[in-house]
Amino acid sequence: MDCSQVDRSIRLIALAFLFKIIPITISTAIVAMSFSETEREVIFLKAVKELIDEMVNYEVFDLNGSDPESQIMFHSITHQRFFNIILVDFLSCSDKKVIGEQQSYLSAIRSICQSPSFNEGESINNLVLATDRFIDWLEQEVQVETWLPSIETNAVLSIKRIEFLKICGNISKHNFSRLSGAVNELIKIFKRNNVDIDLEKSLLVLNEFYERFHTDILNYHSSTIAEFLNNIRWGIYEYLQPEFCRSIVWESKNPPIYKYTYPLDIKNEFAKSCYWELMNEMRSVPYIRRFQVTKWLKLRY
Repeated sequence: MDCSQVDRSIRLIALAFLFKIIPITISTAIVAMSFSETEREVIFLKAVKELIDEMVNYEVFDLNGSDPESQIMFHSITHQRFFNIILVDFLSCSDKKVIGEQQSYLSAIRSICQSPSFNEGESINNLVLATDRFIDWLEQEVQVETWLPSIETNAVLSIKRIEFLKICGNISKHNFSRLSGAVNELIKIFKRNNVDIDLEKSLLVLNEFYERFHTDILNYHSSTIAEFLNNIRWGIYEYLQPEFCRSIVWESKNPPIYKYTYPLDIKNEFAKSCYWELMNEMRSVPYIRRFQVTKWLKLRY
């Protein structure tokens, strides 16, 4: 190859990079940021509030009846599936690479309740109560009669509510070809209940488990779950009202111009942004009123 051919090859490669014909791979690593306790609290409160608002709103379900006989009705099976998908995210852990630690959102809220940064006049109390009640309900082990025709098994499964909600949420989210985690959890649960199944059988029972625990049991529990989540959402609102009143500074009423006074411990720019948005969202009450679900949807499973 002569010099002119070499130059031409170099130019072609350069043009290929320029027009992205040949991809350029750059190795990057996300370094987790370090946050103060107050910054961490604000970030988790915002994340939890956003997740709950995605699940508990009138685009997903209707709220029917009057207290203490209220219940929700999903607009469609697709909305129930969406609810379960967001719920499994809510019951899962945060990304350590983003927030600096891997912790479930409920665990984070419980930690905030134990050492709150903005508690004034016991404003944290309702959030503590709502969080503890939901965690206790999720961790309760229930007995569910389950018929699995594909493996000709009828078993009474002892299973925690949080276990089947997370498994069903993952089945709602992913194709069966990406459910190795759910399959492994099923094998463990069945083994714990003296039913030995291997990988082949666990794949066979996926749809049957989903039909029983998502289509049937989640539909039964959905009103109760929505009540728990709504109470946590209201708890966040009530907890932060004193901080909102302290922080907001009105520069003009007409037109409305205001700013917020950041707590001294909030210095990170991302945390400041979360604080500003969180305070803005405290200007109005949650989407859905407090409600009490009928006792007839709280007696089984």
